[in-house]
Amino acid sequence: MRRAPSLLANLALAAVSGAVCLGLVEGLARLSVEWSVARARRQTPALPISRYHPVLGWDKTPGARQWIRRKEFEILLSFNSKGLRGPERDYPKPPGTRRVLILGDSFAEGYYANEEETVRAVLEGLLEREGCGPVEVINGGTIAYSTDQEYLFYRTEGYRYGAELVVLLFYYNDLHYNASENGPGGEPKPFFVVKDGTLVPYNSPVPVLPRGVLNRTNPGVSRPEPWHGSIALRLLSNRTVDASPGLHAALARLGLVEPLSADPPRELWPFGPGHPGEVREAWTRTAALLGALRREVDGQGARLVVLYVPMRAEVNDSVWELTRQRYRLGRRWDRYVVFDRLQSICSELDVPLVDPREDLRRAEAKGPPAYYTRDVHWTATGNAVAAHALEPHVRSRLCGR
Repeated sequence: MRRAPSLLANLALAAVSGAVCLGLVEGLARLSVEWSVARARRQTPALPISRYHPVLGWDKTPGARQWIRRKEFEILLSFNSKGLRGPERDYPKPPGTRRVLILGDSFAEGYYANEEETVRAVLEGLLEREGCGPVEVINGGTIAYSTDQEYLFYRTEGYRYGAELVVLLFYYNDLHYNASENGPGGEPKPFFVVKDGTLVPYNSPVPVLPRGVLNRTNPGVSRPEPWHGSIALRLLSNRTVDASPGLHAALARLGLVEPLSADPPRELWPFGPGHPGEVREAWTRTAALLGALRREVDGQGARLVVLYVPMRAEVNDSVWELTRQRYRLGRRWDRYVVFDRLQSICSELDVPLVDPREDLRRAEAKGPPAYYTRDVHWTATGNAVAAHALEPHVRSRLCGR
């Protein structure tokens, strides 16, 4: 009889202790998130790094500088007077100098890498060491751009640099956003529809966001939404969803993490058998845009080259397997199909396609890795691999050897 009150007291004490521990974990999780967001959003000067653009949707603010702080990297972004990463370069070329212009999204801009580690800088250094003569490589990449915006950038701004060679970096999600009126953050962007074989522009000028504008002021920064009111559970969910889909599924059955979505994200559709109409439309627009860009580049007396940018799962078997588990991808999903289709289009357009996949695969297998673990982008190694893959193609077309 006397043991009953003692047992109840111990149970009550254990319950209170458990509640205190859970409260402490939740409090630490919230503090960690607030610290991370505050750290990531610390800016140097007052100028935002991104601004509204009526033709492109957004571009980079000339002269702006900002720290980009993530768990895996800390980078100072700075833009020259033309709003581009890299050295100050006038539109007219110095006498005897040849130029390469790089177009693309964040992989081209390299917002996750020091300037000297970007494809632009490494490629320029390689060409100089090869005795190619004075060569300048211009970085025309902008975070979250798709092929339509890169095409418009070349038409309105990029051509002014007089580059003899234009290198377009193509990433798989360009397909989705080429068929979308909004960018990855939901911001309005220009887009084209193919009618009777002709590109017809829409969102021109691009609508201004009601909140006033500034797109991409803090790339990649967002405060996580609680799961069942808990930030700790949200962080647990975010960690297990990609790292261990099996564990995540087990925890989801207990209600501790958010259940996996039944469908893969739209960006991945081109790798799979479903949604044939949407995927076909995305490829139709993309092929038309590549053809239009090629004609614009030809019209300037230059040559277009495409560099394929694979996602990590395309060059890393374990990441592909985790991706398959994460999104429950069946046997008909093919990680090579996007490259194969792009290769076919480039062949029809007589546009050289540079394929760095095997070199990236070797880097992923032997290290140091070519991709960050939590961020989708290239490390310094990945940028160097891409630049080395480009160098012989650029040298043969620019230097004649």
